[in-house]
Amino acid sequence: MRFYTKLITIFLLASSVNAFGIVESKLIGEYGSSRAWMARVSESGDDKLCFMASNPVSTTPDNLNRGSAALMIVNIPGDKVFNEPQIQAGFAFKPDSVVTMIIGDASHRLFTSNEAAWVEDEKQYKKIIQQMKQGARVKVKSISSRGTNITDTYSLIGFTKALNAINKACS
Repeated sequence: MRFYTKLITIFLLASSVNAFGIVESKLIGEYGSSRAWMARVSESGDDKLCFMASNPVSTTPDNLNRGSAALMIVNIPGDKVFNEPQIQAGFAFKPDSVVTMIIGDASHRLFTSNEAAWVEDEKQYKKIIQQMKQGARVKVKSISSRGTNITDTYSLIGFTKALNAINKACS
């Protein structure tokens, strides 16, 4: 089932987003202010995975004790997954909660599992990607398993260049 593929992917890629040390991958570029977006490719035999990730530029509340958080876009050509938005929270979400991704005036609901969140409807991928290309920031609102309301804000500077890099690497 594709959900489990996603869960494994998110765990492997985002467990150490700052270091990208879990998966053998090659950096294909850093984009945006302070290199906000990192694009990487990983290959194992015929399997190929391309992803881009960014850490939040701000978090509210700012005194959280949590692991690495990231907003990612993932391509897994062998599974016909392209430009899939994913969130790695760095904390467990409240069970059965949803994450709200806000880009400009638009908002999208993502389903959660443990520390990860995904867009429920693949048809939304293109819409979200287009909004991210045109936007400046993404806000991700969620509730932790402890009941804390958390908002992470991500910069979209360099997003389009990083997206072009992973799309070229996984074409």
